[in-house]
Amino acid sequence: MNPQRQVLREAAEWLATLQSGHASDEDQVRCQDWRRADPRHDRAYRKVEALWQRFDVLDGEATASATLSTVLGRRRRADLARRGGALALMVTVLFGGAMLAMRPFTPLDLMADYRSPVGQQRRVMLPDGSELLLNTAAVVDLAYSDGERRVRLRRGELLAEVAKDPARPFVVETDAGTARALGTRYTVRERDDRLDVVVTESAVEVCAASPAAGRARCVSTPAGHHAGVINGEVLAPRPVDTTAATAWVRGRLVADDRPLTEVLSELARYRQGFLHYDAEALAGVRVSGVFPLDEPDQALDMLAAYLPVKLVRYTPLVTLVRPVDDARR
Repeated sequence: MNPQRQVLREAAEWLATLQSGHASDEDQVRCQDWRRADPRHDRAYRKVEALWQRFDVLDGEATASATLSTVLGRRRRADLARRGGALALMVTVLFGGAMLAMRPFTPLDLMADYRSPVGQQRRVMLPDGSELLLNTAAVVDLAYSDGERRVRLRRGELLAEVAKDPARPFVVETDAGTARALGTRYTVRERDDRLDVVVTESAVEVCAASPAAGRARCVSTPAGHHAGVINGEVLAPRPVDTTAATAWVRGRLVADDRPLTEVLSELARYRQGFLHYDAEALAGVRVSGVFPLDEPDQALDMLAAYLPVKLVRYTPLVTLVRPVDDARR
């Protein structure tokens, strides 16, 4: 966890402790000491505290504070040694909400040539006649020159439909590597310094930005195949169902016996809220089906209707996914 997230997490833990009804005078003093120790601590605490107060003014929903107070009330009537689950729940809600508040585009993103909102797509016509379809929360810069057409994908995923121009190669660049084509149709996704490419027409040369020692730098990827780069290693092309792999273009997520955690991770990209789940607790659940990406909450309801999981919603901001046999409420 990066330092900024770690501070937010600690702030959420302190507020959860103080709001639990079991905080001691010593807890109060230690929290004040923690806040005074670093200006970043105090800013993070005030951010989380403001979020907690905002829960109470959301219209049309059961408030998170009221719901969590009920949860904590149950724990107070039980053995105090079992308080950990309720406090962990409060931390999850507060930390998730704080991270959500940080989610809007950064100033650097706002200066990008093109970007798409969370949960929406954006179609962009380029100066050479090529076309990009930006998926949810994508951020793109252009660097066109006389000898090359370069698209810098800083975040997210795109579909490129490339106008032919043999004198100027078309390149999509990410931190992990590049996907180069002369005339083709393909998707590129950037995530956690990983590059994923699916080719639907013609061929694409996939290259690592910094190839691992002893590994090939580039690989030619034909239509109907997937390739990519992970940790500097270029993945060998493998056949892929391009209809399923590019279903996001049609606003759909196709799952064919996929782990539920993968499906939830995908749906989270299309939601404004914070989606939390315990990957270990859901590790054995697998999913097959077609789900709407333009209505991710409807997709979650579909999963809960047919799988042994339940949804716990704390305002529109935070949703938890749990196994049905989870004793927590």
